[in-house]
Amino acid sequence: MPYVRVVGPDKKPIGVLPTREALNMAWRQGLDLVMLAPQSDPPVCGIVDFGRYLYEQKVKQRESKRKQHSTQVRDMRMKMKIDTHDYNVKLRKMREFLEQRDRIRVTLIIRGREVVHKDLAFKLLERLKADLDKIARPEGKPRVQLEGRKSIQIMLVPK
Repeated sequence: MPYVRVVGPDKKPIGVLPTREALNMAWRQGLDLVMLAPQSDPPVCGIVDFGRYLYEQKVKQRESKRKQHSTQVRDMRMKMKIDTHDYNVKLRKMREFLEQRDRIRVTLIIRGREVVHKDLAFKLLERLKADLDKIARPEGKPRVQLEGRKSIQIMLVPK
């Protein structure tokens, strides 16, 4: 690359210079010539203190990591014969998880002869979806598993 676009230590553009001249200019100021945008034409280089430049990059990276939230999948298990108080406690906990932007996998466990009354299980899931309607939406349809461990699962994601 015979020419580079040079940015000074004060972040003001100097102009397009031959690479040798830009290196000499940086050396005379006791600083380094660092390529900031290699994909542009001509490449953009800055006259900066390289150690300070690396430090600033690490700080920016750390700052962006802190702002990220890794989404977790939380599991909530219920039975069909759930008491009103227990239902409300689980509902409150689910609201908490959804406010933290987590997804919730609700598993409704079906035991013994309850398998005959799947319609009641779906009613309970509909009630749950209605109660969380303002902050969550279901992802896909409920999955029914009637072999082995009998259950119905639904995934709720924050709106």
